[in-house]
Amino acid sequence: MTIRRPSISLYSIALVILLIAIGLVTLALTSQTVGRQLFKYNLESFEHQRSENYLQSIQSTSILLDNLQYHLSYTCDKEDISELERVSYYSSHIRSISLETNSGKVCGDHTNLSQLYGSPTNKIPLNSEVVVVANTDNSESIIQYRKKVVGGTITVDIAKQPTNALLAEACDECWLQVIEGNGVSLYTGNTENASKTIFSRPFTQNHALNNMVKPILSMPFHNKAWIKYYVTPSVVADYRAHIKPFLLLILSGLIFVILVMLYRRYHSTSIIKFLMLNAIKQNHLVPYYQPIIDAEKNITCGYEVLIRWETKKGKVILPDEFIPQCEANGVITPLTFQLINTVARDIRKLEMQHGKVLPYYFSINISASVLQDPELIDITRSALAHYHIAPHNIAFELTERSPIDNIEQAEHNCAKLNAMGIQIKLDDVGNGYCDFLALQKLQATTIKIDKIFIDDINSLAANTIVKSLIAFAEKAEVEVIAEGVETEQQAKILTDLGIRYHQGFLYSKPMPFDSLSNDKNFNV
Repeated sequence: MTIRRPSISLYSIALVILLIAIGLVTLALTSQTVGRQLFKYNLESFEHQRSENYLQSIQSTSILLDNLQYHLSYTCDKEDISELERVSYYSSHIRSISLETNSGKVCGDHTNLSQLYGSPTNKIPLNSEVVVVANTDNSESIIQYRKKVVGGTITVDIAKQPTNALLAEACDECWLQVIEGNGVSLYTGNTENASKTIFSRPFTQNHALNNMVKPILSMPFHNKAWIKYYVTPSVVADYRAHIKPFLLLILSGLIFVILVMLYRRYHSTSIIKFLMLNAIKQNHLVPYYQPIIDAEKNITCGYEVLIRWETKKGKVILPDEFIPQCEANGVITPLTFQLINTVARDIRKLEMQHGKVLPYYFSINISASVLQDPELIDITRSALAHYHIAPHNIAFELTERSPIDNIEQAEHNCAKLNAMGIQIKLDDVGNGYCDFLALQKLQATTIKIDKIFIDDINSLAANTIVKSLIAFAEKAEVEVIAEGVETEQQAKILTDLGIRYHQGFLYSKPMPFDSLSNDKNFNV
């Protein structure tokens, strides 16, 4: 009949997020591909941190050299060497340091610098001051920082950062780091053994590794080079085994949270259902009556029945706070059936007070689920017979809170109600599930225009919608009621538009039964 509107709550969103998280964790536990991707992302994260630490070491060293340059004589004598050794000893960022004076002399904290690097030297320039240099065996990549000072150039080998945390406990031949740039490949790791294990055969230096196997990680380094990591499957397997307890703990936590949420929802639902059934049993759910006025004649033509929950402490709870829960918990049906009997009893009391049949109709709100219930016919017929009231005194007003699932059963019930002389009205037309197909199928005699359009009746958009609904009602030969009328201006505009039946605070607020006989609009 109608298109269902999605009902999305924070609870539903949280539940979906948790289920997605459980699915992802389960994939991480069971899928080798996902496990490899986790290893890759974790490896990259640690490598970014190592690169950041190198940059910080260079910055700290640069500040240190700014001070050192004024303590050197630039003659490479014993005092210069001693000063260089002192700085190297006390600085955690410096691995080795050397000075090349403008006159060509070279000295440092190592007596034989040529033993540190291979010949010819393999290096990748990152900028004018920083290069990556291979050691003698090309089994380690050294970050080298060169700084021009007043009397020459100071070259510093930056202290080596710890091995990537994911590879610290891996076997020496299980991984290999390669830094590539400027046509040069520099290695970190056990080059010979790693190449045999990872690539099935040893390779010569500067060999194009990508032709043999793709790296698990390839990331830019200082925009001038690339860092690549090659690992054996055993490294990833060890990583997955290492994180498995943590993933299981996370999975258990997520499942526990979902179970708690489901329990709380079930427990909360059970409590609400108990409270509502108890309120029905103790007659704490009572009808209030709001008049519907014929604005042209200024007389009452009917009443809408609005349910209220009156607690033992005298607090009155409005329906918007409990009716949705009643519908969700299946309590709405017994509530409505009790309300039909209560309203029928109140009508009988009024008739006995005035000694005549009331000309008014009393419009009872019913939800789609109640309208589809075959028992509605028996309950209504029984109430009319028991209290000896005329069918025209009872009307049913279909609310917009939920769609009709079984339109055939609803149509069948409406046909029987109409045959009994009971009118069907559609509430909040234009802003709910009650649509024009419902008007045709349910043989409705009245439509009610939602309050949101009446509130904004002065606007062009709302005015246009109201005019469209009026035009449709005239063509369908049904009455129109405007609800939520609160000002004289709204009443005048609606009357000018041709809507004569009004309901709202301008005329009267909903009142309990005891106040109904004293209502200025109540006259028979």
